[in-house]
Amino acid sequence: VYDTAKTWLKKQKTVALVGGDHSTPYGLIKALSEVNGPDFGILHIDAHHDLRKSYEGFQFSHASIFHNVLEASWAPSSLTQVGIRDFCEEEVEYAKEKSVAVFYDLHLQLKKAKGETWWSICKEIVETLPQKVYISFDIDGLSPAFCPHTGTPVAGGLDYSEALILFKCVAESGRKIIGFDVNEVAPGADGDEWDANVAARLIFKLC
Repeated sequence: VYDTAKTWLKKQKTVALVGGDHSTPYGLIKALSEVNGPDFGILHIDAHHDLRKSYEGFQFSHASIFHNVLEASWAPSSLTQVGIRDFCEEEVEYAKEKSVAVFYDLHLQLKKAKGETWWSICKEIVETLPQKVYISFDIDGLSPAFCPHTGTPVAGGLDYSEALILFKCVAESGRKIIGFDVNEVAPGADGDEWDANVAARLIFKLC
């Protein structure tokens, strides 16, 4: 991933990564930072922090992607996480230590329940981002209604339309999306393509 991404970035192409578990964009993010500099932020949509030092003894798992990114010498300037709702205490403390802007799913739902509009919440999220933005989208950031076959579905999450509105808010703010990934998409055992249908539409909108 790193070698292929770097090849196309040097040709001034915008690179996106589709598929795999959430460990896969590590090489793309590294290549982006080396070619264009680390002056960009990551907008991470997910049910999970993915900030574990290791998972079941494996340092480069899908549960450790952003711990690995933040510890790298080429780490981007900021990380904003949206929709988080399944995590451990270690990750919460690490997020605070690294000044990660976290919008936990329960807090988002409380804001909406108290009358805040999703657009105003999106503007609050976008205000944490620098001018250049990389979007990392784990499909389980959405409600399981949209991704029932993903590996680690979690109750709660964003509605599909809320995700699109967040994209729109980023774009209308004048920020530049410099790349993205969409990952953790899986078909049903019977070949059900619902998850892929949702993911394809997200990818189209991100493009």
